[in-house]
Amino acid sequence: MTMAMISSLFDDIRLILPDIPFLTPLATQIGVTCLVSQIVFTVLLHKRTTILPSGPWNELPAFTAHQLVSFPLMIILTYYGMRDWFFSPLNDNTAAGITTISPHDRIFGQHHPVNDVPLAIGTGAIMLWDIPTGLLSPPLHDPLMWAHHFGMATVALLMSGQFSHGTKIMIGAYYAPYYFGVIEFSSIFLAYVDVFHPKYRYYDEWLNDPKRESHTKMKVLKSLNDVCRAMFALSFLVLRGLYFPYVSFGYAIPDLWRAYITYDKTLPPPVGVPLWTGYFLIGMIGMFACLQAYWGVLVMRQVKKVLRGDEKKDKIKKVGNGKRD
Repeated sequence: MTMAMISSLFDDIRLILPDIPFLTPLATQIGVTCLVSQIVFTVLLHKRTTILPSGPWNELPAFTAHQLVSFPLMIILTYYGMRDWFFSPLNDNTAAGITTISPHDRIFGQHHPVNDVPLAIGTGAIMLWDIPTGLLSPPLHDPLMWAHHFGMATVALLMSGQFSHGTKIMIGAYYAPYYFGVIEFSSIFLAYVDVFHPKYRYYDEWLNDPKRESHTKMKVLKSLNDVCRAMFALSFLVLRGLYFPYVSFGYAIPDLWRAYITYDKTLPPPVGVPLWTGYFLIGMIGMFACLQAYWGVLVMRQVKKVLRGDEKKDKIKKVGNGKRD
């Protein structure tokens, strides 16, 4: 099947999908695709289906399906984010580029198309798939993550122009590749590492079962888990714990303030862009930056435990052990 045929198929699918308020057709398509994939994987992995060999995935089918859907999404987000943030001429993030492009242009300039893929994933996938799955699957019950993802979806909606009174003027699209792309590099490794977290007892016991530890497959999985843990910690600390607050407090928040409350009032926000959107984005980005820094501290503590060799002495409490989907 050629790329043209695949594109045509997606266009046909998009035509039969309903118009969902605040979501672009692309966002709706991505969200529905993720939701359908979640349902299909959950059914296939369920122990009553008996299609796959018995394993921990039978006890946690919805959670496993969620990770299977998350993994390619994180790769897609990382690709678009890295490409547009570091290598696209539209987003010149060198010191010279940041100083030559005005704050007003970085916030209200149309740097990316309205159907921007990362923003579409940040709205459609989160609203139609991620949050509903988290509500229905006990292992994914995490109020803090729900709040985080809901906040991300709201920010993505604002940035894609869904609250610009019908004008669809994008807000802060210059920074979208970073906030909805670059930072997800660490999530690629987390999608794998999180499966074997001690709080998911079925996977943890399966991976560390003495009867299987000599098997080549288990050795590979353990080694891969160790590598992914290290890569997650390193990438999270760099791209989220440090770089996120730097971009937010050093550039994004000041740009928002200057673009909405300009020095000489010669470049006010475009007609149709409410003033509250600027204050809301400043507040949300600031809170997210503090949250990422806090999570960075937690990750650093875990790294210290590993380096000291006392991780086994102070394991994280197994919250929700034995909970099934």
